[in-house]
Amino acid sequence: MQAEPPSPSLRRIEPTLPSHYYFDPEHYRRELEVFWFRNWLYACRSETLARPRDFLVLEVGDQSLLLTRARDGSLHAFHNTCRHRGALLCPGSQGRLTGDSIICPYHGWTYALDGRLLGARHQLATADFRKRDYALHAIAVDEWAGSVFVNLAGEQAPPLRGALGSVPDELAHWPLARLRVGHRADREVACNWKVFWENFSECFHCPGVHPELCELVPIYARGLQSAGDDPSHVERAEAAPPALAPGALTWSLDGQPVGVLFSGLDEPERHAGQTFGVLQPGAFLVAHVDHARIVRVLPRGPERTLLSVEWLFPAETLASPDFDLERATAFAARVVEQDASICELHQRGLHSRRFDTGVLVPQEYGVHAFQSWIRRGLGELD
Repeated sequence: MQAEPPSPSLRRIEPTLPSHYYFDPEHYRRELEVFWFRNWLYACRSETLARPRDFLVLEVGDQSLLLTRARDGSLHAFHNTCRHRGALLCPGSQGRLTGDSIICPYHGWTYALDGRLLGARHQLATADFRKRDYALHAIAVDEWAGSVFVNLAGEQAPPLRGALGSVPDELAHWPLARLRVGHRADREVACNWKVFWENFSECFHCPGVHPELCELVPIYARGLQSAGDDPSHVERAEAAPPALAPGALTWSLDGQPVGVLFSGLDEPERHAGQTFGVLQPGAFLVAHVDHARIVRVLPRGPERTLLSVEWLFPAETLASPDFDLERATAFAARVVEQDASICELHQRGLHSRRFDTGVLVPQEYGVHAFQSWIRRGLGELD
């Protein structure tokens, strides 16, 4: 589910969410139920589960999920819990199963890759035991543009395409399904998941936190998200200037492409410098002229969030002998680390006994849209 499109600016100062929303364990549990257990979440790239018997374990809050690819190519997702007595089925993170079944390490209950119970070794027969009653608890799973998504709501989950909103149209010219993961990095951040999303939703912090990014994207140096946020620009009705600094084409240390340019982009898309696709609460994708990046967000506790960043490139870029992975990933990795560090400082300050709510200034309209989405989800707004 996406936050509503932001307004050009806030017309007045707006209050923030209460500070205890960011660290209170009971409120955290409430948000897990409302936002994380009912919305579509990005799980992984399809290539992670490319072959039959490939598996992935995904931890969402206190829920462990197991994704598998069956022999016929179908994709399945379940709660990673044996139907016998609730033991964890698969303690690993990802890999390939040795056979065409999932075997509980505790008592040996064995399941097909589509979740059906096949049997259990050493189990004595009883007349009232029917294997069909003990299939794994399934969750909804679907794929789009080379990415896998899950929804813990299961059969009650809405279609993924509807949840993606306008993202498929906005990114239609990028060959996302053909891109491959060239690098992945995980960073556990000592902050509530909302702190990260609020930081993502504004660039008011950019001049003080991201010097390199402000040099590459000049409008960020003014604490603005885009040229459309500049009142004087709107009044003059000028065409938007290039998003990147003169001579720069992409997000890299020198602003130069790190590989093959995408041929299907139109002039406004090349002009933009970066195009974002957002699926809150679990991920965002940013597409450039030569590569893309997916940032997955997972809650690890009231004050812990796991970020997983995947850099995506065309296969020919990865195969090129001139491809420099460090050069291709260093710039965005620096930005992510700067964001993580400032989010941790934000989280620590929220514990002040004197701080209950803060204020949002005009250029923080994206934060206001996100917090309004939170309030609506919690039933605090119509």
